[in-house]
Amino acid sequence: MSDLEYGISTSLGEAAEDFDVEGIAAALRARGVRDVDEVPGEEFWEVVGEHALSGTELAEGEEALSGLERFKAEVKEAVRPLSDGPAVWTRGGVTLEITGHARFNMMMPQPLADYRLKVAGSDPVILTGGTVSSWERLWERVESALDAWTAQVTERRAAYNQALAARDAARVALHEAEAAADRARKALEGIAPVGEDGEKNETMTRDEVAAYLGIASVSVSKRMSRWGIQAKPERRGQRGQARYPRAEVQAKAAARPGQGARTDLR
Repeated sequence: MSDLEYGISTSLGEAAEDFDVEGIAAALRARGVRDVDEVPGEEFWEVVGEHALSGTELAEGEEALSGLERFKAEVKEAVRPLSDGPAVWTRGGVTLEITGHARFNMMMPQPLADYRLKVAGSDPVILTGGTVSSWERLWERVESALDAWTAQVTERRAAYNQALAARDAARVALHEAEAAADRARKALEGIAPVGEDGEKNETMTRDEVAAYLGIASVSVSKRMSRWGIQAKPERRGQRGQARYPRAEVQAKAAARPGQGARTDLR
């Protein structure tokens, strides 16, 4: 067995018997690879997936390696390079940072190594004790973090898409409302000058003020002057009567003393 084939078998671990190791080695050599450490992880696993033995064909959607075996191989790859910095394993929004791991020994646990697990959007968690007592326990903790991150991403993406849909619906509703208002305005213009109904609703003629206050029409001008209410300029109602702002008249009437008695109106 060549050094390249040995490296492949070591990376595959217990799953090596399910793959054509010689075929994988040949495919890697064709790409100019002479050592497993020379090939990027994604490229390596792509080649591995193309060389599953016919007796162990994978079902659609099934991974070439179990989650644990793939995790072990990826962590080993992260730890292998000679560097003073931490070894970093990342998948999706989950990162496992290993500091102080002996690079010549992949047995776990390693008492002097520190394992720091971080999920995007949260603070790092230091893994200790039973969590790092074996590959199985470590993968169990990491897989749980991956599942939680995936669920969170799915939930937030759904909320984002829902918000986008609501925004688009609001834009459509606004456009339809503006179109309806424009049609209504044009329909009103066809039968009455724009603003006439609004003007009548906002103001009162002298006679309407007199009836509202229960006083004589001839006394309206004096009462309005005393209350400081001025007639709308150049606005005349029936028989040329002045118009007064309805809201001001009603407010002054409501504030006058002796409400309900008519003796104070004259």
